[in-house]
Amino acid sequence: MQSLRERDQSLINHWYIACLSHEIKKGQVIQRIIYDSPLAVFRNENGKVGCLRDRCLHRLALLSKGEVRGDHLTCMYHGWEYNLQGELQRVPSEDPNRPLKNHYCQQAYQVCEQDGVVWVWMGEAKTDTQPPWRFPFYQDHGWESYFMITDFNNEVTNLVENYMDVPHTVFVHRGWFRDEKSERKCVPTTVETKQGRVLVTYHQKQDELSLGAKLLINPHGSEMSHTDEFIYPNITRVDYWFGENGFIINSQCTPVSTMQSRVYTYIAFKVPRFRKLLKPVFQFYTRQVIEQDVLIMKNQAESLAFDATLNFKSTECDEVHVSIERLRHYGKIDHPLLYSFKAIKEINFWL
Repeated sequence: MQSLRERDQSLINHWYIACLSHEIKKGQVIQRIIYDSPLAVFRNENGKVGCLRDRCLHRLALLSKGEVRGDHLTCMYHGWEYNLQGELQRVPSEDPNRPLKNHYCQQAYQVCEQDGVVWVWMGEAKTDTQPPWRFPFYQDHGWESYFMITDFNNEVTNLVENYMDVPHTVFVHRGWFRDEKSERKCVPTTVETKQGRVLVTYHQKQDELSLGAKLLINPHGSEMSHTDEFIYPNITRVDYWFGENGFIINSQCTPVSTMQSRVYTYIAFKVPRFRKLLKPVFQFYTRQVIEQDVLIMKNQAESLAFDATLNFKSTECDEVHVSIERLRHYGKIDHPLLYSFKAIKEINFWL
C-alpha cells in the first residue's frame, strides 16, 4: 500500500486542523500527527500558538514531551529552547554570557487560530492566505454549537463520501436517523459541481426522518430544505432547514497516516426554544450517529486492506461519490480543472 504522502500528492498543500483551541492552554504543548509528520503544537505564555516538527535538533528527542517556558518550547533532554519560528534560542550547557555560535532552526509550520480551532499549513512552500473556511454561525446570537473529535480507520476521500451519502442512512443509521421499514419515496436530486465544490440539493420538502430525529430537529413539522456540500479538499457541510430554524453539520477531515484520519465535526443548531437544554441531547444523538459511521468506515477499510487496487462500482445514485472523487483526483495532480470544471446532473434517490 502506498504511503499517505505518495497517495495524496498535492493534496498536502492545504490547511488542516491540528486541534481545537481549548485543547491547548497557555504554557502547554501537545503532539499531533498530520500526513505522517509528528508535530509539537504549543501555546506560549502570551497566548500565541506555534507548531514545530516534533524533534529536537540536538539528540532528536520529542519536543512534545518537553515544556513551555515563557515564549519558548524547551526540550526535556538537554533543555534546548526554540521560539515560535523554530529558531534555537538557548543551550543551557553553554556559556550564557556568549552568543550562540550555532544558529540552528527546526522546521516551523504556519498556524492560524480562528473559530475555536488551530489550523496548520502542511504544504512545502509557505502561503500568504488564511484558511478559507469559517464555521457557520459560530458564536452567533440564537445559535448553539459544539465540536466533536472522532478518529476513523479510513482515508479522507471515503470519509467525505460517507458524510455526503444519503442512501446509507437507511441502513447504517436505522432507527437513529431514518427507518428502513418506512415506505420508500422518490427524491429528485440535483448534483452540481463548480469552483472546487459539489453541491447536492434534495427536492423533498417532507423528508421521512425517524421519530427521534423529527422530535429533535423539526418538532413543528415545517417544510424542510436539505443540501449537502463538499468543499475541496476535505470539508463537508450538511444543512437541514425548517423555516428559520436549522441544523448544520460540518466535518473537516485531517489525514493522520495511511488509512487513519481525525475528523473535527462542528454542529450548529437553531431551534424555537430550549436550545441550551437541548444541547446535551443533540450531543448524545450526534455522537451515536457518528459512532455508527466509525464502524462502517472500519468495515470498508478492512476490506481495502486486502486489495487496495480494486475499483468501486457505481450506479446513477453514486453521482455524488463520482463527483467528489473527480475533484480529489484533480487536486492530487494539481490539475487546472479543479476549480474550472462545471457540471449539473439530475438524479433520483429512493429513500
